[in-house]
Amino acid sequence: MKLSPQNKAMIESYARSLVGTGIAAYTASGGDPKATLNAIWASLIPVALRFVNKKDGAFGLGVSK
Repeated sequence: MKLSPQNKAMIESYARSLVGTGIAAYTASGGDPKATLNAIWASLIPVALRFVNKKDGAFGLGVSK
């Protein structure tokens, strides 16, 4: 499977959100696995919002391929 540059950018953005959120949630919750996992899936929300934004020039739905 070959990824487009826009897909790679989106995956990289999600990975940054995931790592930052995961570390912050783990630290703040004292290592509670449920809180950490909830924060990790919630870190997808900003990336998903950028994806559905047609005006986002980086990797929104309106980006010309």
